[in-house]
Amino acid sequence: MGEPLGLGRLSARRHWFNQITRWIVGFGGAAVIGAITLIFAYLLWVVGPIFLPGSIAAGSEINVVERQPLLVDVSENGDIHLRISSPGIVEFYDADSGTPIAAYDLGLNIKHAQRVYPTADLYALVDDQARLTLVRTQYLVDFVDGIRQITPRLDFPYTNAPLSMPSGITAKDIHLNDAELVIASAVGPQLTLSRFRGVEDGLPLTAPKQVTIALPITPKFIFLGPRNQWVYLISATGEMDVLGIRSLSNVQRLVRGQLIGPAEKLTSLGAILGRYSLMVANDQGALTQWGMLKSPDGYNMKAFRQFQLDQPALRIIPEPRRKGFATIAEDGTLTLLYPTSGRIIADAKTQLSPDIPAAISPRSNALIAAPSGSQITTQILTNKHPEISLSTLWAKIWYEGYEAPIFSWQSSAADNDFEPKFSLTPLAFGTLKAAFYALLFAVPIAIMGAVYTAYFMAPKMRAWVKPGIEIMAALPTVILGFIGGLWLAPIIEANLSSVLSIFILLPAGLIVFALAWSQLPEKISKRFYGWYGLLVTPIIIFTVALAFANGPAMENQFFAGDARAFFRDVMGLSYDQRNALVVGIVMGLAVIPTIFSIAEDAIYGVPTHLVNGSLALGATSWQTLVRVVLLTASPGIFSAIMIGMGRAVGETMIVLMATGNTPLMNFNIFEGMRTFAANIAVELPESEVDSSHYRILFLAALVLFALTFLFNTFAEIVRQRLRNRYGSL
Repeated sequence: MGEPLGLGRLSARRHWFNQITRWIVGFGGAAVIGAITLIFAYLLWVVGPIFLPGSIAAGSEINVVERQPLLVDVSENGDIHLRISSPGIVEFYDADSGTPIAAYDLGLNIKHAQRVYPTADLYALVDDQARLTLVRTQYLVDFVDGIRQITPRLDFPYTNAPLSMPSGITAKDIHLNDAELVIASAVGPQLTLSRFRGVEDGLPLTAPKQVTIALPITPKFIFLGPRNQWVYLISATGEMDVLGIRSLSNVQRLVRGQLIGPAEKLTSLGAILGRYSLMVANDQGALTQWGMLKSPDGYNMKAFRQFQLDQPALRIIPEPRRKGFATIAEDGTLTLLYPTSGRIIADAKTQLSPDIPAAISPRSNALIAAPSGSQITTQILTNKHPEISLSTLWAKIWYEGYEAPIFSWQSSAADNDFEPKFSLTPLAFGTLKAAFYALLFAVPIAIMGAVYTAYFMAPKMRAWVKPGIEIMAALPTVILGFIGGLWLAPIIEANLSSVLSIFILLPAGLIVFALAWSQLPEKISKRFYGWYGLLVTPIIIFTVALAFANGPAMENQFFAGDARAFFRDVMGLSYDQRNALVVGIVMGLAVIPTIFSIAEDAIYGVPTHLVNGSLALGATSWQTLVRVVLLTASPGIFSAIMIGMGRAVGETMIVLMATGNTPLMNFNIFEGMRTFAANIAVELPESEVDSSHYRILFLAALVLFALTFLFNTFAEIVRQRLRNRYGSL
């Protein structure tokens, strides 16, 4: 007989309902996987360009009026080329067509021209009568009928009266630092320093303070150091003499030494941005970075980085706004390098000669050169993120001014000569440190609370406690961070010994209460079975109050009257108000509800017949708990801990508000940290889109994403193994 008509229709409906449910669940799962894949792909798309190699390619070549070039340069956007020639003609050409745009005849017979460091638009010209003239270029942008037009201009920013210089100059340098202009020039072994103060555009230069110094060497290279603190003097044989010139009335010799070995020859020398270090090239193809270091014993020069090139560098051309530089070899090989990352970015064979005028554009995307008096050529440089490499991201790096390699994250500073430090290691360390102390506080409380609530607590009390703790998970973390940073941190700082004593007195008080309770007659204690948690609450409050009341006495007894000074002087642990202890407590409060809820459900869900069977065989409640309940619930308990860890690793606002947000590399509980999440929240809104800083913040997000993925994968593997092992109990 067939099925009744009603049952057939019901079966068909169930079939279609099951099919629709299966499709919805499958679609939801696929959507989740797709969303995660898209997030991962987007992060890779943003991060990928920082690892692309650089390149050098031939650019435009324009023909110009035949004149002897002394200096060539390019405007900010690369639209206009500038040439200064020996007859005193300053010319501007369209970079694409070579069309002359403007020309200025200064009426000078120029012998030497150079940029005034660290500007990109101020030039110093020395004529055949040893007179120095300062000129500035301007590129005025306007829009006519919607078309962008640039008008170049040349002016005299201070005065059009030339400055007298010593005759027969063999080396010189000019440095403008805020309102101070310093000129250093050498005639043989004689150095002349001129300092102009109160320099301001539109006003003539005031009378300088000047001093002449006899040198032990004849300098071939002169570079004024950062903010005119010192001057580097280097001879053709590599002898070095560094003078401190903070006060021209008291010039001091800071360093004497030799930059190359006895069997080597100096082929080129250049100062990179900031002037804290020099790049020294020898005839063996070595390119060594020498940096000034200050120690309690004084200054010294130290070689801390070296490149090895296939051919000796005969010319070093620094980038005007970054630490990178280019070199030109005898055969015209152009090489791009970046010291901090230790990278040789790119190289290419060109027609450039080491002795021709050449300069790197302000945006470091082109090198302009004048290979002859009638040509200006451009090399296109693709070099957007030279400061990034695997070593700068994860290894110790020897930065300028440091005595040894370090891990450091410092993405910005007020100084334009600043060297970005993009090590992700302190951020990864801080992320794990914050999670460690949060879990150290949260896991014991959450797991033991879950065990008690699920296994020992009275059902009526559990009906209030469990929902109350779960509601805490909805508390905004910004509120917890606010409370931790502005309320809890000052209390802990002012009562450090009291807070530390809580971790001793509270467990001791609970143990004493438990021992006393165990001595009561069973007919009394049995009435309160399952309500111990409520009875012990006054004990907790009393113990905490006792710790705060006796804190000063304990501080005098154990910490010589000052706990912070004791940890600093005796144990070598410095103390910050917002530290890992505060983060551990506050973030632990945020993590406890998550761990508690999942672990409690796992313990409460252990089948009743397992518990009853164990008790029936003579096991005590504690034996049943340890040998049956916890083992059966272990997959859920472990999942709860790992989910809590994932929450702690990704936490942002608590770490941001309750720590000093400093990227330190130590486990000192009294110092703060900086995590991936907090760092992204602080710096991403202020970073320039598509800059190295911007993309590295996305890389930090990618690392955090991968870190949580690894933790979750590990948790799932362990959970499955625990389930397979104890699921058959």
